[in-house]
Amino acid sequence: MRVLIDAANRDDPHGTGVATYARTLSTALSQLGHSVCWLSGATAPKKPSPLSDEVSLWDKPEPVRGARQKLQTAQRMIGGLTPGAPAIRAVPSTGAVLDARQSDYYLAPDVYTRAHYRHMLSRRFTTLKAPAGVDVFHLSTPLPLYMRGALNVVTIHDLVPIRLPNTTPDNNGEFIARARASAKRADLIVTVSEASKADIVSLLNINPERVAITYQSSDLEPLTSHERKSLPGVLRRFGLVEANYILFTGALEPKKNVRRLIEAFSEIDSEMPLVIAGRRAWLWEREIQDLQASLSEAAAKRIRFLGYVTREDLRRLYTAALAFAFPSLYEGFGLPVLDALRFGVPTLTSYVASLPEVAGEAALYIDPFSRDSIRDGLSALMSDQVLRQRLSAAGPEQAKRYSFEAYVQRLGDAYARLAS
Repeated sequence: MRVLIDAANRDDPHGTGVATYARTLSTALSQLGHSVCWLSGATAPKKPSPLSDEVSLWDKPEPVRGARQKLQTAQRMIGGLTPGAPAIRAVPSTGAVLDARQSDYYLAPDVYTRAHYRHMLSRRFTTLKAPAGVDVFHLSTPLPLYMRGALNVVTIHDLVPIRLPNTTPDNNGEFIARARASAKRADLIVTVSEASKADIVSLLNINPERVAITYQSSDLEPLTSHERKSLPGVLRRFGLVEANYILFTGALEPKKNVRRLIEAFSEIDSEMPLVIAGRRAWLWEREIQDLQASLSEAAAKRIRFLGYVTREDLRRLYTAALAFAFPSLYEGFGLPVLDALRFGVPTLTSYVASLPEVAGEAALYIDPFSRDSIRDGLSALMSDQVLRQRLSAAGPEQAKRYSFEAYVQRLGDAYARLAS
């Protein structure tokens, strides 16, 4: 089949989980023999041409601020209420004449922005007409879009705005309406864990037979022996020493429970640093900004905020960590945990939602709502070499359950339902 995937998150420069998922989805579908193309919502030039259309896919406009930002928001809201939907057109490669059925990219300017505001203001979905030859429209996350003339598939990773509404910036009423309508309209719902499927079935009132679980796979490869030679230099750049730090990776937002992690770690009598690698995301100020100011000078020196790090640096940070800590309050899957297991890093994580599915017996579990539980778990990992060795050996074996090959097989089984 020819599958059109939304590119709404795929090119996020900070590598969100949904962006990683979209890229992995594309690769897996291609391995299954499907033809994959992308729908971009890039803003087209005023005088479009085949070449300018192609450029607009990659050259994102600079963000605006102040009065211009307010004007832009008003214009987008008006655009969301405008009848109709952006026309979808094929983007030729390097300006060459191309059969639309063979295009890798399709362009519908502002389609995601307009659809968002239309649904937010009127609870209406934006209906698109399928380009010639497209059989399936696969949304990598619930978006208020529906494609006429194609089968519609939606991936629902989790229902965190419903489960933990205070941890997200979402308009919860809008999210619930969007997720429920996406699930009702879809020909197939894909999700990433048994925990998420249970939520979809119970909270959205969906027949479980309509939901396929594919899980996810890690696309971070452990270092080769040649790559390990660069490890000391990378660690020096961050001021770190191999096997002498605890690592956390992920966006800094309330669901990740970074505040409680820092508080628990600060109570441990050790000079070892806690390394936090991740960009500042929604509500991060509430999560850690005031906490940073309240830490003692000694404690503050032990907390290293690296901000966003590249994938290559991330691979090296996993490799050299003494242990990995991920006390999240809720996860649809928990890809950072799978990454850590794959790298053989002794892992501490929460016993909630999907995390026990992902980590199995290869992690040390804590109560994410208890600072004492997190502190005791960290202390055990830092002091017990036998425990670390056991978890380090178990991690890669557990991670094999979620290999890319296994993901391809599960995705193929899910897509087979579309043909039945």
